[in-house]
Amino acid sequence: MGMINADIELSNPRQPDLSPLSVQALVDTGAMTICIPQHIAVQLELSEIEKREVTTADEKSHVVPYV
Repeated sequence: MGMINADIELSNPRQPDLSPLSVQALVDTGAMTICIPQHIAVQLELSEIEKREVTTADEKSHVVPYV
């Protein structure tokens, strides 16, 4: 199975005056949430809701901001 990429548009619904960002994303068809780089969260002025523990493909655990 090959990798699937998609052009998506991200926005902050709490900041409708901010322009949406168009990005190319790697699709994980089994994912329930989306993971975005910190610089995208900063550009969209997303607020951290909490910290969550995630496990990456290399089986390492990380605590990351959930926005």
